[in-house]
Amino acid sequence: MPSVSLFTPAPQFSNDVADIVRVFLGKITLFINEEGGEAVIRHQEEETAKGILCRVSLNDAYTREAIRTPENSELLEKRYRKRQLKLMVYDCLKEMTGFTPPWGALTGIRPSRLVYTAMDSGLSLDAACQQVQQIFDVQDEKMQLLHDLIEVQSRYPQPTEKDVDLYVGIPFCVSRCAYCSFLSEEVGKGKQLLPYTEALEQEIAQTLRLIDELGLRPRAFYMGGGTPTSLPAPLLKRVLTACKPFIDRVSEVTVEAGRPDTIDREKLDIILQSGATRISINPQTSHDITLQRIGRHHTAKQTEDAYALARQAGFHHINMDLIAGLPGEDLRMFEETLRWSHDLSPESLTIHSLSIKRSSILHLLDVPLPDGQMTAEMTRMGQQAALSRGMKPYYLYRQKYMAGHQENVGYALPGHACLYNIDMMEETGTVLAVGAGAISKRVLPEKGHIERAPNVSDICHYISRIPEMVERKRAVFTADWSHLY
Repeated sequence: MPSVSLFTPAPQFSNDVADIVRVFLGKITLFINEEGGEAVIRHQEEETAKGILCRVSLNDAYTREAIRTPENSELLEKRYRKRQLKLMVYDCLKEMTGFTPPWGALTGIRPSRLVYTAMDSGLSLDAACQQVQQIFDVQDEKMQLLHDLIEVQSRYPQPTEKDVDLYVGIPFCVSRCAYCSFLSEEVGKGKQLLPYTEALEQEIAQTLRLIDELGLRPRAFYMGGGTPTSLPAPLLKRVLTACKPFIDRVSEVTVEAGRPDTIDREKLDIILQSGATRISINPQTSHDITLQRIGRHHTAKQTEDAYALARQAGFHHINMDLIAGLPGEDLRMFEETLRWSHDLSPESLTIHSLSIKRSSILHLLDVPLPDGQMTAEMTRMGQQAALSRGMKPYYLYRQKYMAGHQENVGYALPGHACLYNIDMMEETGTVLAVGAGAISKRVLPEKGHIERAPNVSDICHYISRIPEMVERKRAVFTADWSHLY
């Protein structure tokens, strides 16, 4: 693992600089204002008559200088100072390596937010995309992707401060995927399932009362996990029945049925009768050898059977998730998965790029990321496959340590974009979340602020602390945020 020494008068930006360095060098050890790095970045600032002169050098061989005019706003000054430093480090690394990352100098989760910010200043979508591309050196294909998904998002109603989504978390799976970093537990003998369901019913009831007290308008419902269909049918029905007062007031209801080996006709009927309009059945790949390698104890045939069963039950919107860059797969295998998914004909398709998180089994086993160029080509293949079916991109987010510095993109046929996904990925929608590890958030768009209320993630603690979880939400939603103006 390479090491880098960063000498800077602004150590508060060291993590941001490290993010840029990792784009070019991969995992690094960072020394802040200390010797010891194989590479050395020096950052200096000084006041001049024209403004603040910023100078960055890399190994004393690659240098950038720029003048910055100080901002009156402390928040804006911090933002532009950090941006200037990151861009100058980026330019030095780009010159040294000869590599142009697909997303340029962008390292954040939601690159679309920069385009929206530019549009808020009065620019058209085309002009905003051009501005972001020029500043951050984003490649044409990625900029076009952002442009297209924002066009799709503009056709859907934007949430107001009174709109609220309801998220229900089921933190159980039948087995743990090797790449997974979610706060979920294996079902095992199922001893926690009933106590968890009973506690969840309490939190749902109290949260629905809070929605009415606050005069909030239900917008979209989403049950995720974990794997909700890892619950036995009677418990799944109890949870969905508890949510019925909310579900009956919205037009979009999603239930994840992500693992094909947890799906049967009884559960599908329960989900459909609850009012669900959309389910996810997520195989990730069509190759059984890969499924075993990543800890998913089902087969491609079980996925095919689950899709057929869902169609027979009456579902007209099924989402499929696929992952580009899974260990051991090559372009031929991913192409076969795309052809296979085409035959199953989901209404929406999410193409994920593998991201190995610190808490995942793949990270603990120190499994290397797949070749970045191959993963990049896989994501292009996934995009072309979605477009060829008449789908359009409608949401996008990025994560650290993604193979090939790619992205996760949701594609959907016209009229099948998921409002909840847009609200979550763009962080434009208020969410009340129930369940262990679930995070509620109140979005205050006019103030540019988001306040969060996390539930405890430990299942046993969650079960015994339901009143506290509800009060955390109440505190966030009844607080006076006028000081943010």
